[in-house]
Amino acid sequence: MARETSPRKIENPPPPRQVKRPATTDELVERLLNARNSNEIAAVIGLPPITGLSGPKIAY
Repeated sequence: MARETSPRKIENPPPPRQVKRPATTDELVERLLNARNSNEIAAVIGLPPITGLSGPKIAY
């Protein structure tokens, strides 16, 4: 096999992702109490927003 004459590119690894610290129970309760609709509740819990043909649905 022929040796490659061009120098090999070394790719730098991507920077490490920042890890969120887990929220305490008190913080989660406070955020849930301040949620005004089902999509805000879903965002606090980590679920995708609820959508439908006629707009957001209330399912919680």
